[in-house]
Amino acid sequence: MQSPFLFLIPCLVSLVAAKGETIYQVDPDTGITLPEGFDAEMLYEVPPSQGSWVAMAFDPKGRLIVSDQDDKGVFRVTLPGNGVTETKVESLPGFPYEPIDWGRRKVGGALGFHYAFDSLYMTTMKGFYRVRDTDGDDAFDEFTLLKRLNYGYEHSAHSIIETADGKGLYLVSGNYTRTPEGTTSLQPPVWREDSLLTPLPDPMGHAVGIKAPGGWICRISPDGSEWEMIASGFRNSVDIALNREGELFTYDSDLEFDIGVPWYRPTRVNHVTSGAEFGWRASSAKWQEYFADSLGAVINVGPGSPTGISFGHHSDFPAEYQDKLFICDWTFGTIYTVELEESGSSYTGTKKEFLHGSPLNIAAMRFGPDGAMYFVTGGRTTASKLYRIKYTGEKIEGTPRSLVANRKLRELRRSLEKYHDGGAGGIAAVEQAWPFLKHDDRAIRYAARIAIENQSLDLWREKVFTEKNPRAAIHALIALCRHGDESLSGRVIDKLGEISLGDLEADDRLALLRSYSLCFIRLGTPAPEKNAAVIAKLDPHFPAADDTLNAELCRVLSFLNAPSVVGKTITLMKSTRAESVSYDKEMLGRRKEYGDAILNMMANAPNTRNIHYAYCLRRVSSGWTPEDRRYFFSWLNESLMNDGGRSFSGYIRSIRADAIEHLPPAEAAAVSELLKEIGTIDLSALPIPKGPPGAWTVDAAMELFDKDLRGRDFENGKTMFSAGRCVACHRFEGSGGYSGPDLGSVGNRFSIRDILVAIIEPSESISEQYLASSITLKNGGSLYGRLLFHNDKEIAVAPNPFNYADMSKAPADQVEKIEYSQTSMMPPGMIAAMNAEELKDLIAYLVSGGDQEHAVFKK
Repeated sequence: MQSPFLFLIPCLVSLVAAKGETIYQVDPDTGITLPEGFDAEMLYEVPPSQGSWVAMAFDPKGRLIVSDQDDKGVFRVTLPGNGVTETKVESLPGFPYEPIDWGRRKVGGALGFHYAFDSLYMTTMKGFYRVRDTDGDDAFDEFTLLKRLNYGYEHSAHSIIETADGKGLYLVSGNYTRTPEGTTSLQPPVWREDSLLTPLPDPMGHAVGIKAPGGWICRISPDGSEWEMIASGFRNSVDIALNREGELFTYDSDLEFDIGVPWYRPTRVNHVTSGAEFGWRASSAKWQEYFADSLGAVINVGPGSPTGISFGHHSDFPAEYQDKLFICDWTFGTIYTVELEESGSSYTGTKKEFLHGSPLNIAAMRFGPDGAMYFVTGGRTTASKLYRIKYTGEKIEGTPRSLVANRKLRELRRSLEKYHDGGAGGIAAVEQAWPFLKHDDRAIRYAARIAIENQSLDLWREKVFTEKNPRAAIHALIALCRHGDESLSGRVIDKLGEISLGDLEADDRLALLRSYSLCFIRLGTPAPEKNAAVIAKLDPHFPAADDTLNAELCRVLSFLNAPSVVGKTITLMKSTRAESVSYDKEMLGRRKEYGDAILNMMANAPNTRNIHYAYCLRRVSSGWTPEDRRYFFSWLNESLMNDGGRSFSGYIRSIRADAIEHLPPAEAAAVSELLKEIGTIDLSALPIPKGPPGAWTVDAAMELFDKDLRGRDFENGKTMFSAGRCVACHRFEGSGGYSGPDLGSVGNRFSIRDILVAIIEPSESISEQYLASSITLKNGGSLYGRLLFHNDKEIAVAPNPFNYADMSKAPADQVEKIEYSQTSMMPPGMIAAMNAEELKDLIAYLVSGGDQEHAVFKK
């Protein structure tokens, strides 16, 4: 069946690039835009009876093993070629199926496959399996559960690959899934949130209660008996890949809710080294990329939904592509290439678009034994297809690049990583690693510190206080803060005080301030005399010429309640300007279904630096003047006019509410007019459909779309978006509510049937980001709604999807049980009052992404 959106794409268009740049063309058969010389084929359109495919792997005979996400099972796909004229798909019986309820769905399909060690390894949300054909009849007959997994919905365990040494497997998992029982770690298991200032819970209730270490990657023995966590601090990486040098990479997801706030982390490629920590934490506690107790990104990509990744080493693509990392984005229907460059013992990268389509929600990708790229679209019950990308152009002579110039630095880093050994190295490990705490390379410093932290504290505690090199001392103190106790607080502060901030290089200044933060977090609030000494040491440096240094000075001085931090910070807030975010404007402009909303936000960008400053000052009690108070609250009120992700306005409201809660009553009276409640969308003011109403089922509504959707009314579609109360919960064209998904990209990812199912049967498929919770209380009562926070004192839910500020609360000690609800908070019947023409205009408006020039509005 042809995609309902293919009529939007011209049969063949060449996009002419500047001299020396890639020339793109639109493939006439699939509508996929890709470089000249490449051909796209749709090999198979998956029927509903075979589900929506999300996992794939090649078997030793070059066939694909694929799985539906829900309940349709596992299939083997024989591909065209070598005498086979068409794609053959057969169902494979016997595979384990342990579903969970997910709205009306029963979700239990495989999320990852990999062939190795004469076996097919498989992950589901609940288990890691080894599957074998023991009698050689080409049929699987042995299904062994190697490890029970903790499920985390779409943030569960995902892809599997073989390790570089060929002796084990790597498995990557999202942040909702705890590491399995019996897992050891290359990092010392001393994880905490490590947020100096009290975090604000996500206003949308995302990741409530999810603690460190977050998403993880484990190394697993072939028999599944040994599990070792090698890295953590990811949000929801779905796939992993090894380069020619055996270095591991992943592509981690963002939380688009956070766009516009200073703790937003874009999708990014990470170089995964031994014991690596990448600092994902829930809500505003996310670590900044420069925090010295973590590692940064190879490249920050921008908004999106990462899925499959793979290097082109084994492809038959031209040589220039064979050293590149290919990364897939589900939201934007795009595959990028990332060209790596050596940077010390790690890498940096540059991305470039390889292909895109609409809709093209890529769920998984691998290169086949024939050298071609294969990928499937699907996920969340959406229409699924199998594609192949081949190079068919003229042969281009060339040799793939080899990144070997910094091999000795990588060998040095690996020589330190062998001491990530749980204490086996002892004093020899400490002596070997210690000199490299002062190394210029961040990854080497990190490897050295983790090597030391793996050894007994008794072997290196006093060595910290005799270290003379400032950089080495800073990183040694970070290690000590992570492992010491409150008895060391005074000595650590004194040692930090020996280091002159002004004499340090930029990265070391930030590392010193992170050391102070970790000291206060881990070793306790300093005694008054120590508090005053730190203020005296740091205050003269604030403000600095460097914005990032100012951010960390403000954080530490606000925690210490420094007398001058308010006045200095307010002065900074008056002079800073909103910075233009570095998202790919060209790409976003071509993806109007979702990109326009982000471009609109960029045009009305919030001042993220000032948000950070307001976040820091919200609980500072000293040094305020009436004028400072008025500016602070006026600025917060005005910032609600800016655009951002779904949690943006909620975070601004939370900063404001927290500041009001800590405002002395006498001072509150002076700014009372600025403290009034700021309203939300007035439902009574929304338009109503003309009707007459229709008894809309999915099948009945689909009859309206038998023909191409053309000649629709843009303005009436926009009106229906409000009349159906969509605007109260969903962002579109940069405006609307925040309690539901942004609908700007639905035309890029979903068919018209998928859109209608989501509207008419909202409980059919619910993202884990929007699940409501049912809370049973010990007194016999209950709460229902979106879980917003659950701390030591109380629990709060939002029962009204149209207003998350309307909360129901209960004492935390009264909670008996918390369960996810399988009923969507979106009310059914939102389009019931619309007539056929109004419904068609609404769907056209959604498909268009708000583009008035879209083909659906042409005659």
